Amino acid sequence: MSRVFINEWKRAINISAVIAVIGVMFCICFDSWNDLVSAMQSGNSVWCVYYFTSNSAFGGMCRKYILPVFAALPFSASFCEERRNRAVAYIVSREGMLRYGAVKYIVNILMGGLVVAFGTALLILFLRISFPMTSDYYETSAADTADLFHKWLAVHSPVCYCMTETVLGFMRGMIWAGVSLFVSLYVTDRLVITMFPFFGSYAIVRISQMLSIDDKLRLDQILIGRTVIKDSGYTVMIAVIVSGVLVFLMGCVFTRKMARGLKDGMFYESK
Repeated sequence: MSRVFINEWKRAINISAVIAVIGVMFCICFDSWNDLVSAMQSGNSVWCVYYFTSNSAFGGMCRKYILPVFAALPFSASFCEERRNRAVAYIVSREGMLRYGAVKYIVNILMGGLVVAFGTALLILFLRISFPMTSDYYETSAADTADLFHKWLAVHSPVCYCMTETVLGFMRGMIWAGVSLFVSLYVTDRLVITMFPFFGSYAIVRISQMLSIDDKLRLDQILIGRTVIKDSGYTVMIAVIVSGVLVFLMGCVFTRKMARGLKDGMFYESK
């Protein structure tokens, strides 16, 4: 098992992973790009790291729709590529069906999570070089621990705030990477597989709006840091549990469906 995991992990660490990390950083930046450029040029103390991250969570189109694509970029299309290269039969004969599917899924979700987590953490650290974590405006209005965007945590514990954003990003990356790999069971086009998180995010937002689902019940709102339930610690705990269960169940279904497809000979040749 460990040998298979190491081999798959080596494949997952590629130039696409580096591009994905940079893409995650720029996604959050682009949501406040004009403000960021203005802040760099003026050096005004009004600007702060928390402004850029919370503004991205509040109305960020890039963070909401485009960022999940980078979670799928490094490894979610690997099964599709192996089908195209007709390498599936050889790999399965060496590793076994269940092991092959389980390891591929685990490596994929870990890479997706790490890409978003590293991108988020690095952006906060780079912004911190030029800007304070918070400004006087936020410090005077941070008494309410139930406020949105983890404001209290940003003011009173910047390190924990960075860790919170990183953990939420990791959970979100895992989910969308897993979803894209699941799609690869039915689609053999790399572009469709990689871009599926974009369309999936859009569909979730629109369906939630049509059904008038409360933000506190929406996992997508929690994972971008927009919603805080009770306090930041409680919110992170809920996010980790719900995301972990979702990823686990999706992995079980993916592994079983892949094993069944391999047994039926569906995946040995590209369609």
